[in-house]
Amino acid sequence: MNHTSRLLAALGGIALVLALPGCVTPKEEAIPAEPVAPAEPPPPPAKDIWTAAGEGDLAALEAHRAAGTDLDSMQVDLGVTPLLIAVMTFQQAAAEWLIENGADAHALMRDGGNALHSAAFVGNAAAAEMLLELGVDADVVNNDGVGVADLLTLDWGMTEYVLGLLEMYLAQEDVEAGRAKIAAMLGGGEGDADIWAAVAAADAASGRAALAAGADANAVSPDGSPLLLTVAASGNAEFTAAVLEAGADVDAAHEANGATALHAAAFLGRAEVARVLIEAGADVELMTYDGNTALSMTEIDWPATEYIAAALGMSVEEEAVMAGRAKIAEMLMAK
Repeated sequence: MNHTSRLLAALGGIALVLALPGCVTPKEEAIPAEPVAPAEPPPPPAKDIWTAAGEGDLAALEAHRAAGTDLDSMQVDLGVTPLLIAVMTFQQAAAEWLIENGADAHALMRDGGNALHSAAFVGNAAAAEMLLELGVDADVVNNDGVGVADLLTLDWGMTEYVLGLLEMYLAQEDVEAGRAKIAAMLGGGEGDADIWAAVAAADAASGRAALAAGADANAVSPDGSPLLLTVAASGNAEFTAAVLEAGADVDAAHEANGATALHAAAFLGRAEVARVLIEAGADVELMTYDGNTALSMTEIDWPATEYIAAALGMSVEEEAVMAGRAKIAEMLMAK
């Protein structure tokens, strides 16, 4: 290569270098990187996690998640989780957020019940549907032996009383409509939903309409209670007669304890109901699994009666129960 060629090659190399900005910047001219400030920790939650769940405050729930709060934390006084509170207060978005972020849908509360119990009590059908899709057990009973099905048929007087203690105010028609939807999810068809809704409302006319529309007179609740037994326990003699007329087995027994409608009527002192059942041919000698006849049910002392009724979520008055039992005992001994 001659001198000119070598010069052009050198110039070309210099031009190439100059065309690549920054590649030949001297070290002493390099701009030092700005120091990165450490990330600030997220602000602490402004409210406790149970309040956040009850108010549907997703931002506060997110703050708890960021702070490492246990999403299944049990509230000290009530013994309930944030999920249960979200279900009780119809905060569906909060309930879904809790589930999506790892809350245990199957968690049991301090009383032994689960979130499905709460959905059934307040008639929160949307929450019940979500919980059932997640496989939450509808057959769980709490420490007092109360199941989801028992809460679906809890009378309005007791429901309203408990709601008052919780400072919650819900419309009866809304609760019962929600409970009917949940009953349909658990038991099948809409006809059955209508009959259980009628039971919850102690509405004989609606019950007759549901039976005429095809509801099963021998339907059994998820906890094993025959329809006839549940209606008899409510004390509605007209409704009891309607269920019998629709073809119910007068001696159908509870799957868990063997009690029949007559046992329930005798225990609760439902004299007119007992009369309807006896006239329909109820077997007065049948025993429960622990050996009680209908007559022996009338002899259970009041403290035990009150305790059992409370466990079943029923409100009873001593004078009325004892007076009814005396009449029933006369009928039974006359058989």
